[in-house]
Amino acid sequence: MDQAKEAAKIVVIGAGMVGVCCALYLQRAGHRVILVDANEPGSGASYGNAATFASYACIPVNHPKLLTALPALLWGSARPLSISLTYMPTMLPWLLSFLRHCRRTEVNHIIRALGVLLAHAEDAAMTLFRSADALNLIRRNGTIYLYSSERSLAGAQDDIKRRRRQGVAITELDISDIQDLEPQLASVFAGGILYDDGFQLLDPQQIILKMVEKFAADGGQVLREKVTSLARNDSGDIQVIGGSRSISARQVVLAAGARSQTIRSGLIDPLPLDTERGYHVMFPDSATLLNRPVGLADAGLYLSPLNLGLRAAGTVELAGLNAPPNPARLAYIERWVHRVLPQVGQRGDTWLGFRPTLPDSLPVIGRSSRHPGLIYAFGHHHIGITLGGITGKLVQQIIDGHPPTVDLTPYRPERFAR
Repeated sequence: MDQAKEAAKIVVIGAGMVGVCCALYLQRAGHRVILVDANEPGSGASYGNAATFASYACIPVNHPKLLTALPALLWGSARPLSISLTYMPTMLPWLLSFLRHCRRTEVNHIIRALGVLLAHAEDAAMTLFRSADALNLIRRNGTIYLYSSERSLAGAQDDIKRRRRQGVAITELDISDIQDLEPQLASVFAGGILYDDGFQLLDPQQIILKMVEKFAADGGQVLREKVTSLARNDSGDIQVIGGSRSISARQVVLAAGARSQTIRSGLIDPLPLDTERGYHVMFPDSATLLNRPVGLADAGLYLSPLNLGLRAAGTVELAGLNAPPNPARLAYIERWVHRVLPQVGQRGDTWLGFRPTLPDSLPVIGRSSRHPGLIYAFGHHHIGITLGGITGKLVQQIIDGHPPTVDLTPYRPERFAR
């Protein structure tokens, strides 16, 4: 092992998919790595998502249509988007920035930037999944996305064309195709598409735990510790300060998802990070009703058959990190599930998670302007599971000074300093 790397201890903060992938790629490059999280690995946003590997997800949440559709999306319990009125004043600067990024020129830039990352996502992730002996937790059967009306299907055609320009393999589905692929679905759809290369993780947290087990077996250190602050120490390194211990590191990777900006430090740039709260409802006895993940375009949901049962996951709630779960969001999900899957069984566990959200739908991947040893790797919105591998690879290239696999300009933290 390179002696310089042996001496250069790196701390990765956050043991979700992104943080674990960063730790593994750094370890594979010969670095001594400590992975730190207050909770069990993979128990945050990586745990409760729709469990799809969405290499097709180049169309951002930002969209020109939102500039006119937003008012209609905000009112009533039957909408996929909900904004807390009490949180609105806090979030207003973020929301205004988000809307500025809904202009067509901005959205085209975002699509290209996401497309570049997604083109490398599968290879980068599969390298780690394979090494962790986790391939038995992956199912390749495509991913369906369905539209409830001819109007919504027609309105999606431009986005479908843009996905195809990014190299996404798509097969169009009519009503009979949908019934052939998923006979248990109710006949309530006008049409849809199949993402031919989409696949799913049958248990996202178990995959992450396998990756962490591999990391530890190869000499990595895993600490259960809540990081409260970062500081520059007398040697110029970074002091990672927790509730019961403090660690000095030459370099630190901040991959704590939606909580990345809750850590106190003058070393962290004031980036416009907020959260899209997402929910899921489990139906433990109903996984066999579907053969693959099914996205419901008009509901903002995915139905995914997993090892633990059928998971209905999605919607967007803008209410910050501290508000209690909203039962209206769970009821909304359950109503849609019963509408499209009449044979579904009893509802089981529910969940609320926090997607790390920047106003342009792109992650930040790059060095802090306030300390060269602090590297950001957060803000992956709905696709942290998908982009974890390529983010980890890019972080390792940044730290080692290697030419990056992709141009990092669109993801630089400085893009918000205007």
